[in-house]
Amino acid sequence: MSDEKPSSGLQKIDLNEMLPIGFDQLPEDKKLALIEKLQIQDIELRRDLKERVYKSRNAEHDLSVAVETVRKLSDEKKIYTEHVKGETGSGTYDLKIRGGDTKFIVPILLVIGLIIIAVIALMS
Repeated sequence: MSDEKPSSGLQKIDLNEMLPIGFDQLPEDKKLALIEKLQIQDIELRRDLKERVYKSRNAEHDLSVAVETVRKLSDEKKIYTEHVKGETGSGTYDLKIRGGDTKFIVPILLVIGLIIIAVIALMS
């Protein structure tokens, strides 16, 4: 059995593992320039990762709000259209949800139709 425990949590990055072969033979000023470039790239990658995670969390919240709204409208048996656009860490989404109680709209349309027919009949 191995005496090494599996790593968990934050770990230090060994910069020597990321350095190219022949790094030791470079002059000191080139070594510093290369290390600085690697550190800048690391910072940019971490920033991009955090932005993607932030966008994904916002999208998750927006979608849960939209689903809750649809759930409430469905419980109230109303006709609804919900349109949600958003951006995640991996792309964008465009969600359109339509639904509701069609038994509610048919009588209303029937009454409106009868009123229109009655108005036309009275005018002629």
